[in-house]
Amino acid sequence: MGSKFVILSDIHANLSALKAVIRDFKEKYKPDGIFFLGDIINYGMRPNEVILEIKALSKEYEVMCNLFGNHEKALMDSTHFSRFSSERGRVTLKYTKDILTADSYEYIQSRMQGEGYAEILLNGRSVLCLHGELRDVYWGKLTSESMKEESYSKYDYVLSGHTHFPLHVEMFYAGGCIEFRGKKRTVFMNPGSIGQPRNHNPKAQYLYWDMGTDTFHYNAVEYDIALEQSLYTDAVDVFYKNRLLNGI
Repeated sequence: MGSKFVILSDIHANLSALKAVIRDFKEKYKPDGIFFLGDIINYGMRPNEVILEIKALSKEYEVMCNLFGNHEKALMDSTHFSRFSSERGRVTLKYTKDILTADSYEYIQSRMQGEGYAEILLNGRSVLCLHGELRDVYWGKLTSESMKEESYSKYDYVLSGHTHFPLHVEMFYAGGCIEFRGKKRTVFMNPGSIGQPRNHNPKAQYLYWDMGTDTFHYNAVEYDIALEQSLYTDAVDVFYKNRLLNGI
């Protein structure tokens, strides 16, 4: 297994943003594998096209994980439907469900990991991948407070999505080996969102990670926002169209 990876999260059916990210990492990097941290569907207009693009990528690169996000979970499990914070979110998911093809639905059901998290031993290091956080892998938000929990200390790296904010934090827990002065390092990474960024930067965001050199490149890529906005219909609240312009 190689040591160079791209980490993608929260695509949200935004095909233009995903294609721009793919062009960017193919030009800049030579990844050995790809992490998908969930929420490939909903809010955007092209879930089927995004799934086709991901299928094509899966033929070129090893997929390290392909997690359910809260949107996939709500699509497949009606008990999660009420957990959206707004009615417009529920209405949009109904619209997404209506336009999904049978092939797309089957892909989500059989090719994505419904547990919402994965533990991977990678190049001798322990990696936790999850959409949210350990107490709620679908809907929870990893915060500076929750990172203090000792349950994360057994991992060398924690990859998460869901917040739509890029994040890089290195925590040092007690109980490490004497060579490191009794400290255990865990690196937390969130690549930000490709299709619905909320950090006031409308560019499509992703992370390149080289384990071999312990380097992390957080990337923000321009894409044709106007094109993606032009595809919205009255079936989806205009809020999701407008927010693309300002990254909110």
